[in-house]
Amino acid sequence: MSLVDYRRIEKVADRCGGRAVVVGTRIRVSVILTLYRQGMTVEEIIEHYPHLRPADVHDALAYAYDHPLEIESDLAADDEIAAQHRWPGGPRPG
Repeated sequence: MSLVDYRRIEKVADRCGGRAVVVGTRIRVSVILTLYRQGMTVEEIIEHYPHLRPADVHDALAYAYDHPLEIESDLAADDEIAAQHRWPGGPRPG
């Protein structure tokens, strides 16, 4: 397990595909950023994930803003996975 740049953020090869997560959880930085972009406050995110602390959310947001290419890549991969679940085998012809 190696900490990355931020005290409350880590990347572990066998957890969440090696993506950045809050230390000791499976809560990805990209998920926290998405909730924040959808208008949730830090306090609301903590209500949604009560085992998180404000420092966890702030570190996740700081990491996301300091590593935009990595996090946007994670979000794009999530979109691709969601599309594959909706349309197994590809979109249906028009």
